[in-house]
Amino acid sequence: MKRLALLIAPFALISLLVLAGCGKGGGTSTPQTSTPANTIQMDSNNFTAHAITVPANQPVTLDDTVDGGALHILCVGTGNGGSNTCDTTDKVGGAPKEFIGQGMQVQAGDKKTVTFTKAGTYHVICTLHGGMFIDVTVQ
Repeated sequence: MKRLALLIAPFALISLLVLAGCGKGGGTSTPQTSTPANTIQMDSNNFTAHAITVPANQPVTLDDTVDGGALHILCVGTGNGGSNTCDTTDKVGGAPKEFIGQGMQVQAGDKKTVTFTKAGTYHVICTLHGGMFIDVTVQ
């Protein structure tokens, strides 16, 4: 009898584990989405994060497809967006040329690529939306 119990016990344990696992995760699973590295996402009036770290000389994607996006004018500047000042001289020296001076227009639904060439921290603002800024740390 003991011998039979020893033979049946492992099978019973495996059966219990299989049955316990069957009830979990039933139904449709939602795939996990994540932001690809070196991507700066924007919605209609803000960046989805206010800081990102990227490697120097690697393309950075500006993704204005979140919630439909909107028109943005992005530049390296001061303040927290809105009618703040854009850097016309590239004081840090390594910001994408598109972000210097008048800034770069990004339309709703656009994905554009820029490259930061020098290590440092760049304060990127949208001149149209108050509170819209992101600090890009380049390593």
